[in-house]
Amino acid sequence: MRKFTFLITGSLLLFAITGCTTVKRFKTADYKGADNSLVDVELFNTRLSGEPVVVQEKNLWTLSANAQTRMVQILDERYPDNEQFLGAVSGSFGANEVKVQELTRKDLRMVFTISKNRDYSKLNDALGRFSPADRIEYLRLSLEIPDSYNLRFHEWNRYVTEYGEIDIADVSFSRSLELSLDGIPGSTDMGSETALSRNEKQVVSKRYLKLNGSISDHLAVIESEGTREVDLTGNVIADVSMIFDGFPEMVVIPVFSDSGVGGEAAEVAALKFVDVVVPAMDDAPDTLYAILTLEYIYRHVQSGWKTFAEWDDKVEYYQGYVSKKVPLFLKKDYLPRLFCIGTDQGGKSALKFRKSPGKEYLLQFRDHLDASRFLEWLRNPARMQADPVFIGSSKLLYKGDPITPGEVVENQLKVLPVY
Repeated sequence: MRKFTFLITGSLLLFAITGCTTVKRFKTADYKGADNSLVDVELFNTRLSGEPVVVQEKNLWTLSANAQTRMVQILDERYPDNEQFLGAVSGSFGANEVKVQELTRKDLRMVFTISKNRDYSKLNDALGRFSPADRIEYLRLSLEIPDSYNLRFHEWNRYVTEYGEIDIADVSFSRSLELSLDGIPGSTDMGSETALSRNEKQVVSKRYLKLNGSISDHLAVIESEGTREVDLTGNVIADVSMIFDGFPEMVVIPVFSDSGVGGEAAEVAALKFVDVVVPAMDDAPDTLYAILTLEYIYRHVQSGWKTFAEWDDKVEYYQGYVSKKVPLFLKKDYLPRLFCIGTDQGGKSALKFRKSPGKEYLLQFRDHLDASRFLEWLRNPARMQADPVFIGSSKLLYKGDPITPGEVVENQLKVLPVY
């Protein structure tokens, strides 16, 4: 009877020890269904691409007087043809003053903010769905671009999956073996005993998905999972590049000579025509939107939340879904920064030129400085005010008719953004 009582006591003690182990994930767990009100997500963007980089241009007009003379002699010997010579003189060499502009590419830093909807008024409500120990255990973010925008994802910085690791517990194993020599034939030392023991210690750890993602033309997906004491509330940052479908435009790059004596305006030595590609947006909306979706698993602690450890919690799992339309680009962000010369009184009218028969092109510049200097050159009082202005071999046009420097001043033309 005493032996039986000892076995019961030992079993209860063993059950109490193993039942209170901290290696467990939770005490009980139940799935309670869907609840879309527990978590929310927001998105805001920060422009990554800065102002274009300026590289100093090298051409005939930026050289010293002696260097100009020598360069003209070299070009005259190399290009005996008059047309080739003029083209070489007006050209550039060495580094070009090119402002590096990706007119159809936009770089963004997207910051997703995930937050729990906390309601402390339901803290002691047995049927409530809030406790201080609650956490978001899993989330999946997706951002979808409508096909109608002619915009697609190009690349991002989330190609490598990030894992985290936590130590859960130290588990020790102890084994012992006792040998008694009593009753063994030939043993002279009766009653002697020998004990052998072995101790082993192992660390129990867990690897979890810290951040993972995938990207396609119109969809970017980010997923993450939490674990013990790891809540997914906070910010998730992704740097992405997006590219618009484009169509070609022509930009004029004026090449200016030195400003001359007495502070006179710089002379236009040559004009370059550069083909650029701008976003193909026929009717550019004021704002481009994307569809932001969040799928999540919410771990609610129904009881046991008064302790920091999770192994004694009775938990309930809820599945949630949030979807909303979020602004991606404003009009001023995705349209290129090109400038023209004209007026916005009574409707926008700008200077144009006819490069080929029946085809007129807008006289547009890649930055405000080029447009301002060209306008200053047009207004120069030293120019013949009644003579039409030529762009290359074509006359400068305003409302379909050739324009003179005097009419530029009379119509109060100024520098305007193209878009």
